Amino acid sequence: MLSLLALKKGQPFWVAQHKMEIKDWPLALSKWVESYRAANTPCHLVFSTNRYQLLQVERPPVPEPEILPALSWSVRELLGTSEKMQVDYFDLPAQPSGSNKINLVAVPKSLVEDVVQGVTQAGLQLASIGVEELSQCDLLEPHHEAQITLLQEPGEEISLSIIKDGKLYFTRRLRGYEQLSSYGLEQIHQGIADSLSLEIQRSMDYFDSQLRQAPVKRLLLCIDTPFMTDLAQLLKEATLLDTQIIQPQLAHAEGLSFTSGSLTSLGAAMRQLRGEEA
Repeated sequence: MLSLLALKKGQPFWVAQHKMEIKDWPLALSKWVESYRAANTPCHLVFSTNRYQLLQVERPPVPEPEILPALSWSVRELLGTSEKMQVDYFDLPAQPSGSNKINLVAVPKSLVEDVVQGVTQAGLQLASIGVEELSQCDLLEPHHEAQITLLQEPGEEISLSIIKDGKLYFTRRLRGYEQLSSYGLEQIHQGIADSLSLEIQRSMDYFDSQLRQAPVKRLLLCIDTPFMTDLAQLLKEATLLDTQIIQPQLAHAEGLSFTSGSLTSLGAAMRQLRGEEA
């Protein structure tokens, strides 16, 4: 499923959201662009977590301009695949003493080529291609204190991240929660909240002790469950963190509301606004 969200320039205003099936999405996107007279609009695309692989690897011992070629050469061996991959990387704001690692992102090259062609033919200006973990930094307002997030697109793994000053310090994916939307309130009380609070605590311990950062004080969540309010309260009691459900303060057209299904597309749209404000 392709999720598309549009913001109006100037004073941020959420004007439209649309979902389209992956099959024949370039044609559906072209029709959407035509109907909204959106030709030549800047477009920021973010892949969902099931479209790419994110690995933390040792920084290649080569000069900066040669890092990408070195990663491109080794990525298929790292992933155990024969498929041609498009790679990129981003640095860590902090890491354990003695470590020199980077975050490697690998996407099938054929997927990137298809996306570039489809977006361009639809008449949009493709400004950037990103990944969910970094899109969260665009979604949230920058804050000088670290915030831990639990975010989930429908049917996907939960992404747990720690973000500070708009930078991603730590991230990991929590598997086994892909069917969370089908769980009842009793299951939330009898297992889900406990297991998530344990993962939160482990991640905060690493952030404090290994990255030598000030303790996290705030938990933000938006995950795929109809019992998000109940879960937030349970996590607050278990972690003793200031716990809030993410609700971006963004003016919007009638009928639009923020849900876990809006996460990635809103983060992508906010990238444009963050760039204009910089």
